[in-house]
Amino acid sequence: MLARDDFHAHRARPPGHLLTIAQNVPQRLILSRTRDRGISLAPLGLDNLVLDPRAGVHIAVLAAAARSNAGQPVMTVTENAAANVAAYGALFRRDNGTWLRYALHGRIPYDDTAALQRLCEVHRVSPALRELFLTWFLPLCSLHIRAGITAAQLPGLLKFWRRAHLARPDIPGSDVLAELRHRVAAGDMRWVMDVRTLPRAIPEYPVTHGSAEEP
Repeated sequence: MLARDDFHAHRARPPGHLLTIAQNVPQRLILSRTRDRGISLAPLGLDNLVLDPRAGVHIAVLAAAARSNAGQPVMTVTENAAANVAAYGALFRRDNGTWLRYALHGRIPYDDTAALQRLCEVHRVSPALRELFLTWFLPLCSLHIRAGITAAQLPGLLKFWRRAHLARPDIPGSDVLAELRHRVAAGDMRWVMDVRTLPRAIPEYPVTHGSAEEP
């Protein structure tokens, strides 16, 4: 069963089609797969079988949450992905007091690397600023623009990003960061497109725990 409260969002319209799909789940789901990689089910006597990735992705998030002592983990997924995995996550979203929810995000046009390269060259964006734009700002935008970011939107977003970066204070106030953490925890991502708020959250250096493909 998938309910409105299983989505991490603030004042967002319930994804009706996903809730409808969740009402049409087969009574029996096969959780084993014959794949070369995955979570082995051999300890359960199912040799050469692994856990279906649609269930395994939930377990991986719960394991990461346990290591981080996070009681309210959130898994970012597109609407299509949520429709594909939600039935398999029904048995795993609530575990020993931990409640795993979905944060829906839109697609980012990373595949058009040539266009991104030309866009950054035209606007004379430095490599560091480009990296922050690709790996920090656009992912946050995708949590706000859940319908997906189009290639036509990239120039406007880049212009907005440069303006916000120029306004970044040397030392953001701790009260501002605390407020942003509170809003993110509540699923409120509207601040991403607020040129008065965004500059105070921009990190000094590009993220290092994951990067988009270099244009």
